[in-house]
Amino acid sequence: MNNLSPTRIPHLAYSLTSRRAGSSTRKLKTALSTFDFHFHSSSPRAFRASHLVNISYHNARHASTKARRPPPPPKLTSIESSRDSVPRTAQTSRQYPDELSEESAITSDLDERTRRHRQKHFNLYLWGGSLFSIAFALYLGLVYASYKRAVKLDETLDLEQNADVSSRWNDLGRDFDDEVELSEKMMRLHKKRAKLCEQAHGNVLEVSCGTGRNLKWYDYNPRRMPAKDRITSLVFNDQSEIMVYQAQKKYDAMMQESGGPNFKGKVDFVVGDAGDPKTIQRPQGGFDTIVQTMGICSMANPVGFLQRMGELARQPGEASARFKPKPEDDTPSLSEDKGSTDSSDYGEVDFQGDQRFDPSVDNGGRILLLEHGRSKYNWINRLMDSMAKGHADRYGCWFNKDIEQVVRDSGLVVEKMRRYQFGTMYEIVLRPKRPKAPDENVAS
Repeated sequence: MNNLSPTRIPHLAYSLTSRRAGSSTRKLKTALSTFDFHFHSSSPRAFRASHLVNISYHNARHASTKARRPPPPPKLTSIESSRDSVPRTAQTSRQYPDELSEESAITSDLDERTRRHRQKHFNLYLWGGSLFSIAFALYLGLVYASYKRAVKLDETLDLEQNADVSSRWNDLGRDFDDEVELSEKMMRLHKKRAKLCEQAHGNVLEVSCGTGRNLKWYDYNPRRMPAKDRITSLVFNDQSEIMVYQAQKKYDAMMQESGGPNFKGKVDFVVGDAGDPKTIQRPQGGFDTIVQTMGICSMANPVGFLQRMGELARQPGEASARFKPKPEDDTPSLSEDKGSTDSSDYGEVDFQGDQRFDPSVDNGGRILLLEHGRSKYNWINRLMDSMAKGHADRYGCWFNKDIEQVVRDSGLVVEKMRRYQFGTMYEIVLRPKRPKAPDENVAS
């Protein structure tokens, strides 16, 4: 007994008393439990809270004789009961396959649909990209084959550069509009034609009119325009009689359409070379606007043609048959293209000529040109030169002419010049030469 700790004595006494009593009465157990509580409360050692444990635990663990522990309680078989016995943190971490929450099911379904959606788009992009690559490769192959055929044909033709090939369109069996429609759409020439023709006013002359591809872009309704911007008269000219005939048919059909324009001014269709002074008669006051689209490329003498256009245009200071010109009445030029986003626009080309454009004075009538010719890049020029003969023989057009050099040699006043599409497309505004002052003539 001397070896026993003082704190163990109450437990031994408590154990012996409990075994003798045999747990026969509840009052005895309560009294012993109360005694144990007061003993530990008065003990100087730390309180172990043994009074909170079941009495059977003290009997089994702290008895003087060895006793077998009671078997563990049976496990709960009910799912609901087991959920109640498990802590909340454990309940949230465990998953029951047979009872997935509605939120988990929705999330799983969304994940599956997202996976299928991505797989579907991946397959679509894969097949689309493959088909595009195959089509693009075939297109490049066709372009290369066409180029090789054109080069071989070019070697067999006996044509001099800039030879007269205007007679290629004197054939009723060919449809010019069908042959050039696709290429003009790809180059967006319809928009450029419209912008050019919208500036026409007063007495208007269109040379190299062809089949009348510009007819629909003129404004024939005088009520929509102020007096100074109205079209007074129209003259259409081309070297090909067949093309002039087709243009006249288009014009008549357009005027006869229900609700179509009803132009009251004078309209003439003239066949012949506009460079010949006998072909086109100059009206009183000259032409206020001269329009030409894709015409210089088919002319044997383009410099002489432009010089003749300068003579037909209203001269600087000359009174128009319709109104007296004023500097502030000039319409906006081709270069004033607000918001232009053409990536192939190379901007204004400005070079010294015999005379410079002076906006402070009356510069006479306008010559508006839309042409195609040599590029700014030598490698493109080499490609064009290798196919020029075949193209001229088929379409009656030398598409490798140096348009800028032709304009320089004409001696006309260059108001504006812009180039597009790798420098092969030209928009040009020309004015006739101003007469020299008397002191300049004496000095010369």
